[in-house]
Amino acid sequence: MFKESINYSHWSKSPPFQPLARRFADTYVESQLIWNPYCIKKDALFYQFRTGGVENEIVEVIPDACLNVLFCLDEASPSALFSGTFLSAVPLELKPKTTYFGFKPYSNLGFKSPKAPTRELVDSYVDLKYAFPDSGRLMEDLLYAESFNDRIRALLKYAAKNIADAGYLPTFIDYMAIMICSSSGKVVLKDMYKEIGFSERYCREMFKAYYGMPPKLVCDMIRFQNSMKLLTSGAYNDLSTLAVECGYFDQSHFTREFRRYVHRPPEKYLKAFR
Repeated sequence: MFKESINYSHWSKSPPFQPLARRFADTYVESQLIWNPYCIKKDALFYQFRTGGVENEIVEVIPDACLNVLFCLDEASPSALFSGTFLSAVPLELKPKTTYFGFKPYSNLGFKSPKAPTRELVDSYVDLKYAFPDSGRLMEDLLYAESFNDRIRALLKYAAKNIADAGYLPTFIDYMAIMICSSSGKVVLKDMYKEIGFSERYCREMFKAYYGMPPKLVCDMIRFQNSMKLLTSGAYNDLSTLAVECGYFDQSHFTREFRRYVHRPPEKYLKAFR
């Protein structure tokens, strides 16, 4: 059966790249852990950072094909945003001298949130209290936790009871997502549909019904993420070589796709990043 040959190497891949993490490198910490035992893509990224004294600091959030919950642990006015996948870079305003804690699940599947289905969160966000009205106690636990690990434990405890759907059963959609991720977005979709065993149209429609996006768009986004990691790592001095390595036809194709997500060509983005 096709699922027996699935490459589970996505579990060991580096987390999605976000420039805001590098902005606060001195305080940034992260941990990749299993959060949802009912899904095949069980992992999530937990992360935390503290802002400096800059008022109304703007950071950029770039597409990474993941959901995200960002908790602003401001004792005077705590808040949490539950966001879907953004289709292009968006600015995020942060409060000064404030701790932020994040939870980024690697799958849209297996959620219990009838008020805010994850497929409806593409390019948008809601207050976490709207999606999960009983999340007030979680906010308190996170706000007064003594450490990053204590916050992870509080989130995992809440997620097990309120977010993870114990009745969820994996489907072929899970395996499609794994094949896309483990190939860094370079999987040939027609070959994937053939291996799955359903028609191309049915696979596309079912995937979009769960993720809110067609498989092609998720492939493009994962490929962009991979190219961003390689670009900013300094491993490639030649953009044409990087483009081919990431699965683009040539450098111009890479530049068009890169600009689509961050509104700048790779050279200008790298200069600003450095």
